[in-house]
Amino acid sequence: MRETFTTPGDTSTSSRRIFAFGTHPDAIDVEQHSTQSAALSNNGFRIIMDELLVGNNLEEIACRSNVDGDAYSRVPLGATPDDIAKCATAQDVLPSTCKGIYATCMRELDGGCTVGTTMIPKGGPVGVDDKNQDGAADDTHLIAGSVGIRCGTVNVPIDINMSYWNPSGNQQPPAMGGFEALGPAIVLIPERGLPSNLDCSLFFAEDVVDKQNVRVCAPPNGDPDAECTPGDTANVKFKTEPMTFQSVTVTNNATGISRTEPIVFVSNTVLDPMAISGITVTAGGAAFTNFTVVLTMGKVLTLTPTGTGFPPNAAIVVTLTANIKDGFAQPLPTPFVVNFMTGP
Repeated sequence: MRETFTTPGDTSTSSRRIFAFGTHPDAIDVEQHSTQSAALSNNGFRIIMDELLVGNNLEEIACRSNVDGDAYSRVPLGATPDDIAKCATAQDVLPSTCKGIYATCMRELDGGCTVGTTMIPKGGPVGVDDKNQDGAADDTHLIAGSVGIRCGTVNVPIDINMSYWNPSGNQQPPAMGGFEALGPAIVLIPERGLPSNLDCSLFFAEDVVDKQNVRVCAPPNGDPDAECTPGDTANVKFKTEPMTFQSVTVTNNATGISRTEPIVFVSNTVLDPMAISGITVTAGGAAFTNFTVVLTMGKVLTLTPTGTGFPPNAAIVVTLTANIKDGFAQPLPTPFVVNFMTGP
């Protein structure tokens, strides 16, 4: 996963991919450690397993129409590629080929549906989406809720279309891809980032098991030779970074600042547009209220003085407070303050 960090003596923030749980003999110390600053945005998780899992409980295949609320269907346990091919035939012959306990992409909702000009009744075969006619599904996605991230009490929304199960690979990093090619692995992509400043863990659905029908667990330190209780992944722990801001147009303690120049702040996470309040401004120690605040791109706050602008030659203090929250209702943990002097 990705964490943010600062180098001693440098106030800027950088990021790096690390093993946040478990270790690898080819990784150096800064690449493997528990983290208190998991990156909130643009983070992705590669959960490396020590053996193959049952993929039927991790991914669904694409169908030709809505079957159970979306156009994806689970593959029955025990189904073979031949069974999938029987449900990928032409629409007019599907009823005779796609049937039995290993049939997939069967209409489960009441009312039926239409594929092309064919009406599919409840319980009938919708057909596997196989436009290239190779006898296999053209697309898959992760089953919602099969694997997830929980931060505090928040079940982090997962992008099931970008996330996937990769049953290939081993524990030796190849020349191309390095640690990002270790496997078998589940790649997990949050849909809209992570909540700020919370303790997080991983969870797996009860039916996510290995080939011996044993549930996933997390051994101490990620050691695959150590014992762990099936279903217990409590050892996987990390914390997300707190919400922070940068002032990108006015540096702290700057002088000679334009009285009408907008003050722009950029957050490290997407903000809740309904929780942008509690922003205060003082000019020469007195409250200043002639300003507007606009949120753009989810992360950018622009404070613009109105009327004649800030007073001339005045000490301005702008304070962002805990009233500002991220998209998961987590507040700014400490006030963010910028001081500057206006020009004449």
